[in-house]
Amino acid sequence: MDSDLQRIKGVVGEVGLERDGERFNAFNVTISIVVNARRTLNFNQGEQLINEFRKELLGKAVEITVIVVPCPVCGKGFNTEQGMRQHVRMVHEKKAKPKGAKRARKKGSRKK
Repeated sequence: MDSDLQRIKGVVGEVGLERDGERFNAFNVTISIVVNARRTLNFNQGEQLINEFRKELLGKAVEITVIVVPCPVCGKGFNTEQGMRQHVRMVHEKKAKPKGAKRARKKGSRKK
């Protein structure tokens, strides 16, 4: 690979998953990468970049591990840390508050 092309970085824009139409237990994963070049790439350089991706990725065996973020209180698993924090806030912190506790009102707001 050209030394200038080695410095190109990219950002994954989207990851998609769909069931393979021919094989029930197989899935197709699509990954969209936005390439950030320091300069404009011409067509030949872009083609060289794609060929390098193909060489490095096509036909390679990969192993994907499912990410599970467990709740520290009940152990229920979540796909993201944000999902786990939301669960803790909505389920466990809600239960910890006494039922008779009232919310603090903002200054100037009165019940009519």
